[in-house]
Amino acid sequence: MGRATVEMEDEAFDPVRKTVAPGTTVVWKNTGSADHVVDSVQFHDVADQWQFRTQTLRPGDSAVYAFDQEGIYEYYCGLQGEETCGVILVGDISLSDSLPCE
Repeated sequence: MGRATVEMEDEAFDPVRKTVAPGTTVVWKNTGSADHVVDSVQFHDVADQWQFRTQTLRPGDSAVYAFDQEGIYEYYCGLQGEETCGVILVGDISLSDSLPCE
């Protein structure tokens, strides 16, 4: 069971695309000065439907989610909208389509 980190900067998630193994816990850490909400979404038909929404994450706050199943998990900032988005790729999987924030 590994851990991986996605940093929430002021106007972007870093990295936008994060590949992890099944069973990995992803930590979203707010390293910027703006508030964020990590909110699940399905931009593409190939992406998994999943339900996740954090509370408002102020600078220094973090949230976690354990990804047990292989798949494509897209998300965006519920405060800033689709221009601040990302995807967690779980397992030996890829997403060829662009995200709205890329």
